[in-house]
Amino acid sequence: MKLLKTLVVYSLIFLWGLSMSAQTTYDNPEDNWTLDKNIKTGVLDNGLTYFIKPVKNSNQHVRMIFLVKVGSLNQQQHELNFAHHIEHLSFRPSANFPSGLKGNSKELSHLDMQPHNIYGRTGARVTRYFYNAPYENKQAINTGLLWFKDIATGLDLSQKSIDRERGVLLQEYRGSAASRAQKLAYNEVYSNLFSEVNSTKSFSLHNRNFPHQDLQKFYKKWYQPQRMAVVIVGNIENSEKLEDSIKSIFQELKSLEIEVEPERKERNKPNIEKSFTSVFRKSNGNSKYAFNAVNMYLFYKHKVDKKEDKGLGRLQRQIKGELITEILKTRFSESSKVDNKTTISSSYTPVWDIPSDMLTITINTELQYEVVALENTVDILRQFIEYGVTEEEFENAKNNSLKTIESYNTLESSYWINEIENYFVNHEVLPLNKKEIIKNWLSKLPKEEINHLVKDIIKPLPDKMGLIFPSDSESPLFYKEKTQEIIQKKAMEKVLPYKSKSEIKRLMNRDQIDSLPKGEKLYAKLGKLDTEVYSLKNGSKLILKPLKSENSNTLTIRGFSPFGASCYPKEEYNSTMFATSVIKSLGVGSYKNKDLKNFYENTQSIKMGFTPYIFSNESGFESEVSIKELDKFLQLLYLYFTKPRKDQVAFENWKKRFLQDATHFINPTNDLIDALKKVTRDSTRLPIASDLVKASQSVNLNIAYRNYLDLFGNMENFTFIVTGDFDSNEVVATFQKYIGNIASTSKMNFEAKNKVIGTPIGPKYYELSTSDLYQTKNSFYGIRFVNNVSNQKIWQEELKVRVLGMVLNSLIYDLRDKEELSLYRFSAGGYFDRRTQRIEIQFRFSCLPEQLPIIREKTNQIIENLKKGNISEKVFENQKTGIRSIYTHHALNQPSYIAKKLYRYYRFEEPPVASIIIENYLKNLTFEEVVRTAKTYLKPEFRHEVKME
Repeated sequence: MKLLKTLVVYSLIFLWGLSMSAQTTYDNPEDNWTLDKNIKTGVLDNGLTYFIKPVKNSNQHVRMIFLVKVGSLNQQQHELNFAHHIEHLSFRPSANFPSGLKGNSKELSHLDMQPHNIYGRTGARVTRYFYNAPYENKQAINTGLLWFKDIATGLDLSQKSIDRERGVLLQEYRGSAASRAQKLAYNEVYSNLFSEVNSTKSFSLHNRNFPHQDLQKFYKKWYQPQRMAVVIVGNIENSEKLEDSIKSIFQELKSLEIEVEPERKERNKPNIEKSFTSVFRKSNGNSKYAFNAVNMYLFYKHKVDKKEDKGLGRLQRQIKGELITEILKTRFSESSKVDNKTTISSSYTPVWDIPSDMLTITINTELQYEVVALENTVDILRQFIEYGVTEEEFENAKNNSLKTIESYNTLESSYWINEIENYFVNHEVLPLNKKEIIKNWLSKLPKEEINHLVKDIIKPLPDKMGLIFPSDSESPLFYKEKTQEIIQKKAMEKVLPYKSKSEIKRLMNRDQIDSLPKGEKLYAKLGKLDTEVYSLKNGSKLILKPLKSENSNTLTIRGFSPFGASCYPKEEYNSTMFATSVIKSLGVGSYKNKDLKNFYENTQSIKMGFTPYIFSNESGFESEVSIKELDKFLQLLYLYFTKPRKDQVAFENWKKRFLQDATHFINPTNDLIDALKKVTRDSTRLPIASDLVKASQSVNLNIAYRNYLDLFGNMENFTFIVTGDFDSNEVVATFQKYIGNIASTSKMNFEAKNKVIGTPIGPKYYELSTSDLYQTKNSFYGIRFVNNVSNQKIWQEELKVRVLGMVLNSLIYDLRDKEELSLYRFSAGGYFDRRTQRIEIQFRFSCLPEQLPIIREKTNQIIENLKKGNISEKVFENQKTGIRSIYTHHALNQPSYIAKKLYRYYRFEEPPVASIIIENYLKNLTFEEVVRTAKTYLKPEFRHEVKME
């Protein structure tokens, strides 16, 4: 009732534009050079700033962001994770939202909003709170302003509330178990070198024991109006009325004169910083699958004259720093001295980040090779200093930067959100026509300025250096004196000027292209959705669907064969499934992987390269390419289909890189997903976590290579679908030239070779051990219901099951929001898996071991209540609204969706359904139908449970 009355008052203000003569505001004192005059801004008496930027061509949401200038770098060691803790509390009960807002499905349904429209992010120096409101819903907009006000002054910071969130934050921290050793070592390096960075090694102990009063003091100190900004961007009908609402809602905030630490803590504590540190990375688990990586970080300080920061000076300095890193990236990747054991990268951090105004060189290599890797890096840097930047590489880097700036769309809300944040938080100017001003300056930037900057930044010895070694390893670089001696000795040696590698214009030379027969003129047959169907001379099919599109330059190309790894013996499964990854790392034709990367870099639409796949019952690829680069792309495709390389040394390096990259994708949640797939006999794709790493080490190059050639040499079973805005004659001729000339070389008879995926009978309960590749104190619990589809109208079943999954996901959030369980990584969902041809409904939880029995009991209650219809219909209506916002008329008629419909028809024989039929079906979908769907698919005989500890 309190919230309703409050909203009524503020909605009247918004609609009628009541006079606010009692509230004094003043325009920002900076002149028009500092801030675009088309942005309405002001500062209230209490210091709070607001920005309103109408963007008429933006999407159907008003983007609202509440910025508070506090983040992880403002914390003292005893305040570890406090900024993040407060961000979490913003989604809990508050003054105007006694039940919270994000988890209040009834309130969100009333506002025509979804939980994903509300979220937060804690950064280094700013905490961001996001709220995306329907642009015509003034009550939703005012609700967002009230939520922002609660964040500023109305959060529940009682001991009970603070203590309740400790477990959730612990779950978030534990979720990265596999990468924790690397993250802790990385943090140790940075906290040793930069005093602003706090150590996280005692996170669990601190999170459990810090006095709640400390967090209350932190909030009171930093959450002051003068450190806050309300930013609203989008389809705003009346800026003046919105401005009045902001003034009315936020004018009563009180500003307390509380002294806070200087913006840069290290100025007060330079004595605790080191210039050199080396640390050991603790072993995470099974050493058999550990990669003995050495990580080196070289920091070169850019000493800046702050007088040059006026106007756009700071941004210009940042862009020049990024030009240096762009040029270095090319040199590092091209250097013959950098082999497959080492990757080198560079970055330039701006003044507001850590480390500030520094060029950072990162070297990732293998133990026993670290000295050579460091020496090679020093050689490249010395070459850079001594001979400077060449005209060609400077122009290339500058043109790439100009293209990036040109790609910024000033008609998109996201552009203005980012620019206004930089203005408020980082003091970066935002003049009228900033994009054009920067482009004009950059286009005239001379090479000499970059060469001068290189010499200013890169010195004989790095200003700071940090290294990470495997546990119990030995290296001469572990010691500062020895490391500096190696660098200085290398610096005395002569280096030769840099010579850029010639750009690969074409993957196939003119003689190779001319030798391909053109073939006879092809004639189309009419296919589904008015497609043009061609038969190429090698037996493959080409399906064209020309479309008028806003993005007229882009083609979507999908090629597939209905055969995959299940055609081969079980012992060849892993090698076959990994084959495309192996071939990508080895290269094609006369080009190694490194050569292809350089080729991709010099294209506009093929920068991601070519990504083929092999599943258990399908092989193929999916790509987007510009019509201008179609010829280049099909040359690439021709080589991948006909001339994959076979290189044992590169293959062994591929296996090592899999171990090196393992920490990026291994986590317990993904292991739980793999476990649920395994117990329900889903082998259609490779695992995604620990089992993937282990499987990679068993791959046999000969088998992978042979079966790859088999599957991609089976041309008569391939279908190619092309959608986009194009001339059919041009596309057909290009496909006929390259794809039509790929001979069918496979000697295998694929008919009826694919194995059918069986569906196990439940109910089954499995207790499994967590992965031996990491250590975790959590428990993991999952449920998967699987059943084959009996209904011929698959699209209807798919939509009903998807809504059912969304309803279940909404209901399990009550376990955290109402039952107050310590949950962070948990979800539920329903979908139709076309690979297995099964309906699957899944639950996943990462939890404290002592809470697992409660979670299991409560989840069962949710399932049974839904099957009986004993839940609020508001939950269903809200999720129905959410799915209807996805399946709109506009979305269902996009080229990407039409391409998906064509693929489903030609691959799975699913008849295309008109968009208006789908829209009407969802519009008329009832709560009773979803309950019947729950009864159909949530039966005990379809249920499979997994507990992992």
